[in-house]
Amino acid sequence: MSTPWLMEWLAAARPERLLVCCHHAGGGAGQFRRWRERLAPGTTVLALQLPGRQSRWDEPVPRSMEEAVTGAFEALRHRIDRPYTVFGHSMGALVGYETARRLGAEAGLWPERLIASASLPPHRPQGVPELRGLDDAGLIGYFVGNGTLPGWVADDPDLQRLLLAPLRGDIALCDGYRHRPGPPLPCPITVCGGLDDTGLDARDLDGWRAYGSAGCERRMFRGGHLFHLEPDSGLLPFLASLAAPVPSATPASLPAPATGPGPVHLQEEPR
Repeated sequence: MSTPWLMEWLAAARPERLLVCCHHAGGGAGQFRRWRERLAPGTTVLALQLPGRQSRWDEPVPRSMEEAVTGAFEALRHRIDRPYTVFGHSMGALVGYETARRLGAEAGLWPERLIASASLPPHRPQGVPELRGLDDAGLIGYFVGNGTLPGWVADDPDLQRLLLAPLRGDIALCDGYRHRPGPPLPCPITVCGGLDDTGLDARDLDGWRAYGSAGCERRMFRGGHLFHLEPDSGLLPFLASLAAPVPSATPASLPAPATGPGPVHLQEEPR
């Protein structure tokens, strides 16, 4: 079933697993277009496309996390037909986590793994107080300064105009997000960070351990906040190494969530 919520390119000839990718605030599904080429054979990339950007410019940005997750849930529950992993970067980690919760609880479609990248855990406040009241130039300058946007955006007024609507909408979405407590996911969680990301540290990332009952590991990669877009960060080879399916895990066969977090394991990619 075709849906504007999902972008899919170069579907695997013999699809064995799905990688559901959720973009960061102000971003879009297009950033994942080339990932399929560097992942393991048999992996099909499904990239979530929130309204208000790229192929969906003419639609309003979701006004809440619930609105975004409902759209993602409705699209994915009709598409997931084999084991899947969720990858979400920054805001996308929250969208991916909440969507996985609904897919599991309401459709019996639990993921094999959640990969939460460059994101505070759900119980932490997601808003950035210093962004409130900034004009357009100040907002662009803030995100260029912290590495969320590449520096050349500051010199491209036309691109800035395209970015500002989804960026402001996504900021409001994160600012209004409040986690609703519930059982942890019944799958492993991998948290990823950039070695040069000044906005997050190991303790921030390790807060995700409470959201999965099958263990949690932390992986650090070369680069800043947007390390997932840097070809030499080491992220894509790592994702390819995760292709081996969890024994007996199918979208509908993972056990119901347990109660309590698993251990945290740390590993860093070499610089």
